[in-house]
This record gives sequence, C-alpha cells and structure tokens, in this order.
Amino acid sequence: MKLQNPKTLQGKHPVVLASAILALALLLPPAVGRAEAPKSAEDAGWTLIFSDDFDREELGTDWVAVDGDWTIKDNSLRGSGTLLSAKGFPGDSTQGFLRLEFEATTDVKPIIFFPDRPPPEVSVGDISSILNAQPPDAGAPIETGYFFQFGGNLNTRNQIQKAGVQVASDVTPENRIVPDKKHHVVVENDQGTVRMVIDGKVVLEEEESESILGEGYDRIGFYFYTASKIDNLKLYVKRLPNGLDTDADY
Repeated sequence: MKLQNPKTLQGKHPVVLASAILALALLLPPAVGRAEAPKSAEDAGWTLIFSDDFDREELGTDWVAVDGDWTIKDNSLRGSGTLLSAKGFPGDSTQGFLRLEFEATTDVKPIIFFPDRPPPEVSVGDISSILNAQPPDAGAPIETGYFFQFGGNLNTRNQIQKAGVQVASDVTPENRIVPDKKHHVVVENDQGTVRMVIDGKVVLEEEESESILGEGYDRIGFYFYTASKIDNLKLYVKRLPNGLDTDADY
C-alpha cells in the first residue's frame, strides 16, 4: 500500500488516498458513531500531544497572529482574526489524525449602555477552528486545511470546509453562539470522518474518501470574526500505525 504525501499531489487539494483511509480504519480504533459525541478523547483512541492553559502574559512562541489582534489576559487567549500554531503536529516525524478541543466565550461588549435598561444585544460571529493547514506563508489558513465554522455569517451558519470547498453545512442551526456562554468545542479529522461537536452534541459530521494529512499540512488555528476568548485548549493525535509514513510502500 502506498500513501501519498500531499506535496506529491497536483492542485491545492492534498489528500491521503481512499484505499489508505480504509486500511487505516481497520487498524485504528473505530470512529465515533453519529448518534452521540464520545465521552472523552481517550475513550475514542486519541492521545494528548499539546495543551495550553494560557496562564501567562504574552502570546508566546507557540502561536502566530496571521491577522487581527490577539492577546493573553486573565488566563485566556483573546482576540479576533486568524491565529495559527507556530509549528506543525504531531511534530515528531510521525503523521496522524488530529482532534482539537477547547472552551470559548464571546468577548464582545456593547458600546453604549442606558441607565436602568438591560444591556443591548451584541452581534457575534465565528468561533471557528482550523486543522491540518499549511504555514501562513502558503496561503489563507482557512483555505489550505479543514475549516470548522461555528456561528459563521453573523451566527447564522455552521459548516465544514476542506481546502476551501464546503463539505457539510447547516444554515438553520439549532446550536449557535450564545453571547457570554462558555461553549465546549471539539473538531476532528478522524480517519476518514470530519466532525464538529458543540457542547457535547455532534452538529456536523461528514465521511470522506480522502483526507488532508501529511507533513506541511499540520498546523492548527482559529478564526474569530468578532472577539472571543479561549481557555483549556487540548490537541490530540491518532498516529498512523506501525510508523506508517505518507511516502512509504507497503
């Protein structure tokens, strides 16, 4: 069996071949069913490889602000725009599928307050995540990897894009961003299935015959249209078994 590295494929859609995905599905733990979200990452066969509690005063060397304004304040990552990891994952010469998990809350405040009246409503949009993107100098991160959009188009759409192409969408979502509520977000590129889980509910899930995977397509990140804050970030991997690498013949 030969797995192709994304760099060897033509065009802007790096993939692992369908036959490889089917073979890996037999070797790796089973993908989670559509009925409900997994009880924990470990129960679903994921291994923790990176975490960030943002308990510091500076953005640090793990993150690169592609655009927008990003800061660390009160033990939270805060900002809007696009943020990308400074390195790829797993980062130890192996390859693997990725799962990103974090807690996020809107950080938008009304500009005008009126005495003796409830605070006015604020517009919010995009607490969105990125997996398997290229470095920022290779192009817009939301178009080079997987883009998991939660609350897009000012909180009217949830969708998943793959290399800039929509693969799953909900334009009348039950699960939307609730201002000031702490949302628990999980996004996965999971051995042939892409999945977005919000507050314990699978809101979008799509099977695919080819997956973005490989060296150079291994950054994680965020896109926030309006300001939000992040806590308790965790990144997990399901490594390709037996040291399988994307350029090897088997």
